[in-house]
Amino acid sequence: MSRAGLGLAVGALIVLALVGEAAAQNPADVAKLLRVESEALTEEWSRPRIVGYIYNTSPYRLGSVRLRVEILDASQQVVREELAWIYVNVPARGRVHFSIRRPSGDAFRVTVESFVLIARETFDETP
Repeated sequence: MSRAGLGLAVGALIVLALVGEAAAQNPADVAKLLRVESEALTEEWSRPRIVGYIYNTSPYRLGSVRLRVEILDASQQVVREELAWIYVNVPARGRVHFSIRRPSGDAFRVTVESFVLIARETFDETP
């Protein structure tokens, strides 16, 4: 095999390996790398809100995040659920602030329900 042919074959194998790695990324695996911190905000001059941050430790930029808000009773059991869309881009290995309407209730648990994988980012592409 000539040197050019060998170089072409090695290049093709590298491309196939990279494509296979990207295709193998499952959104369920990325979901495990997300974390939400939230708190209820009640101020006289504004509507009741839940504010916080979504932390993304994955190598993927995410968008169109839907949050699940579970309203809890005194024994921390779920009595009702609501969904809220936040149209943000969550950078890879970064965080983003959110603010959503606060449903009636005393205690809440906020988790990421769904999201869209936008792109894989390298360290030099993230803010």
